[in-house]
Amino acid sequence: MSVLVTIGQRQKSLLKLLLHSPAGLTVDELSKALEISRNAVKQHLVSLKGNDFIESSTMSSTGGRPSKVYALTTEGKELFPRHYDLFTNLLMRLLKEKIGENTLKSYLVELGNQLASEFEGQMHDKDSLADRVSELTSIMYDLGYEAKAELGQDGLYEIVASNCVFHKLATENNSVCDLDLSLISALLKNVNIEHKECMVKGGSCCRFTVLAQS
Repeated sequence: MSVLVTIGQRQKSLLKLLLHSPAGLTVDELSKALEISRNAVKQHLVSLKGNDFIESSTMSSTGGRPSKVYALTTEGKELFPRHYDLFTNLLMRLLKEKIGENTLKSYLVELGNQLASEFEGQMHDKDSLADRVSELTSIMYDLGYEAKAELGQDGLYEIVASNCVFHKLATENNSVCDLDLSLISALLKNVNIEHKECMVKGGSCCRFTVLAQS
């Protein structure tokens, strides 16, 4: 569900006003447009600013006191509908036609390795597999995965994600799962990973078993 859906109607109207006013609006301008008091506007602004949806800046004024204007942050703009999934699916489909599935898979593996390199600094003092698995789940959580680590009856670690951040994309292009596999393997120092369960293939979660070092 979009965060915008869960925001109150008045705040939603305020955000939409700012969306159509990239230069920003003052409290007085918002009060007039929304037909509510200045105090009510200020209360909404405090709430939205606390969530990093809006930012304020001072606008110089000729012959009067400088005015504070409010505008959407990048996070605020992201509340409104985007068509990233449509664009990405079209791009993946085009790449698959142009370079072939095998080459596409190799690129996704490389992309997973590059993504892992962005977080390698968080792994530098994690010498044991247990510590690396724990840190991995934290990194995956930051990337949007609802992930946790479990120790199976066979003594092998499992990474269990109850969501897939690429679900729509992976539904059309199963090779996207190779990105997850290479990310996990690289962060755990190139262990072998078995994708035991996959949501795209009907599983209740995405389950990755950590096998022996490769």
